[in-house]
Amino acid sequence: MILIVFALGIGLSELRIYYLHKTSDLYDIDTEYSRVQVFQTVDPKSGKKIRAIATDPYFIQTGMFLDSDELVFDYANYYHLLQHFKPDFTETLMIGGAGYSFPKDYLQKYPNAKMDVVEIDRQMTEIARRFFRLETNPRLNIIHQDGRIFLNQTDAGKYDAVLMDAFGSLFSVPFPLTTIEAVEQINRVLKDDGVVIFNLGAAIEGDASRFLQAEFKTYQQVFSRVYLFKVNSEYSNEQLQNLIIVACKKENSVPLKSQDPEISYLLQNFYEKIPEMQIDILTDDLAPVEYYNSSGQSSYKAKN
Repeated sequence: MILIVFALGIGLSELRIYYLHKTSDLYDIDTEYSRVQVFQTVDPKSGKKIRAIATDPYFIQTGMFLDSDELVFDYANYYHLLQHFKPDFTETLMIGGAGYSFPKDYLQKYPNAKMDVVEIDRQMTEIARRFFRLETNPRLNIIHQDGRIFLNQTDAGKYDAVLMDAFGSLFSVPFPLTTIEAVEQINRVLKDDGVVIFNLGAAIEGDASRFLQAEFKTYQQVFSRVYLFKVNSEYSNEQLQNLIIVACKKENSVPLKSQDPEISYLLQNFYEKIPEMQIDILTDDLAPVEYYNSSGQSSYKAKN
């Protein structure tokens, strides 16, 4: 009986995948690091069709419009703040490639700039080439390596900006990239006036804010200026959401105003003061990132 039920379960799962493949152009791919589902759906904001990647059951990690290369998700636009905080940039490092949405956008908008992308999963890059219009470009250098190892081995002062997008899920974060030792390495590979920009999923207040609290405090130990931006300004502070941290090596503060309307819109979502909790910085010896994010996961599941 157990074997029959088990076999039936497998059969129903295979039928579901077949149905989704026919209706959503689903591809279910096992890589060395993840189960990756590539499928078509509709962007609720624009109503346009997109191709998406999901590596967890809760959220889409990246997406691409079928008819254009515009950025689908709002958080990715915040990486363009590098032109405000480091306007003379030419060399950028991005840790985390996935569908390579922002690297493609970067190459298109900044024709005189280069980018190194460190992506641990070689098959993810192959997926991006197959499904997400990633093409070879002499200004794009892809390195298949663990991000922390790459940081440890890279020359000092090499990059104008470091963009972090290795947080593939709101609830699954590679902790070796979050600790003060990692942040010190990011600081080391940046030029004297360099900037780091990254997104994370957390709340600003309540139990689900603990990862933000710990990470923000960790960056404050290393960088002269650290800024927080809410991607969705209408979200409450207790709500799980995409947040952007910008950290600058340079002591002087940068005015949060711009003549560029797109940059000005992003700067308007600056969040000035985070309610502080009694929480320690993250270290290689103690980085309870999964524990902190479990609060966010519990909060999300309770409300959805």
